[in-house]
Amino acid sequence: MGKKKDKAVNYNAGRIVIDIVMLFLGLIFIIGTIAGKGDDIAAGFVRIIGAALIVVGVFALINFLRIKEKTVFDWIVLIIGLSIAVVGIVFIVNPLPVITVFNFIFGIIIAVYAIVIIVSAIGTLRISGAKYWWFSVLFGVIALALGAVIIFFNFATKTLTVVIGITLVVGAIGGIANAMLASQAKKEFKANSKILDDASFTVDSTTTESDNTSGDDSTKF
Repeated sequence: MGKKKDKAVNYNAGRIVIDIVMLFLGLIFIIGTIAGKGDDIAAGFVRIIGAALIVVGVFALINFLRIKEKTVFDWIVLIIGLSIAVVGIVFIVNPLPVITVFNFIFGIIIAVYAIVIIVSAIGTLRISGAKYWWFSVLFGVIALALGAVIIFFNFATKTLTVVIGITLVVGAIGGIANAMLASQAKKEFKANSKILDDASFTVDSTTTESDNTSGDDSTKF
């Protein structure tokens, strides 16, 4: 039982923060699109990504300027960083063309994340004895299917944002379920370990007392 439970202890439940952000982002996509702001939300999301890419480029430039003795590798990193920043600027200035191909990128990311959820549930939670591990697998499979739909089917912007929102919510629920089940498995592992330790201590104490009693009896004789 120890080896199985150790997997639950080593599982990183801290990803629940990312899942919560995904959940709120998915709800924003869905509610905003229903309210008639689908195009604005999609464009805003692309612009946020663009801003993040620009930040990456700025950090690459700052790091390059701080280096006194620059090597060829440093120049390559700078060029890559500046290229990423240029892409970010394009995303901010003209996000609509990016939306048409964004479904491929987003779909791949969601598909990969869904696979992580499924593998974690089967390879970690199930083996560790966590209850309802199949719940995470179910939502992981649904998220994977939605990711495939986003990749292989071109939708209008409004439909795409709704599907993306639903996918984010489904993936977030699967991830949160994984984290909660892992946390429960950790608690059960600690409780079982304490029981085993107490039982071992009791056995050791009883054995010690028996040895001392036998020694006293031998002294009397």
